[in-house]
Amino acid sequence: MSGVDELELLRQQMALVSEFRVPVPDHGAGGYAEVVVCRERIDVDRWAVTDGALTGLRAWVAGEGWKYVSDVGRKVAYAHGRSEALELARQVAEIEAACYGAEIDALRAEDQDGER
Repeated sequence: MSGVDELELLRQQMALVSEFRVPVPDHGAGGYAEVVVCRERIDVDRWAVTDGALTGLRAWVAGEGWKYVSDVGRKVAYAHGRSEALELARQVAEIEAACYGAEIDALRAEDQDGER
C-alpha cells in the first residue's frame, strides 16, 4: 500500500470517529480517570471536551470550567474543531490531575492532624 493510499485510508477511518478518550495523568494518587472528546454528529466537525457522563453530561467551557451541556447549549459545548478539542482535552486532563492530587494531599493532611 503506498503512502497516498494509507493517508486516504486514515482519512476515511477518522471520518468514522465519534470520540477520543484522553487519560488524566496519574501523578501517584492512584485510580483512573479520563476526559472524553465527543463529536456532535458524525457529519460535522464540531467537538466538545466532556466528562463522558451518560446522564448529566458536562462540557469544559473556556474561562468557566465544567458546565452542564443542558445549561450552556450544544452550540457552546461543541465549539471546537477536532485538533483544538484534543489539545484542550490534554490541558483539562492536566488540570483534573492537579485538582485530584490537591484533594488527596488535603485528605492526607486531615488524616495526619487527626492522628495527633
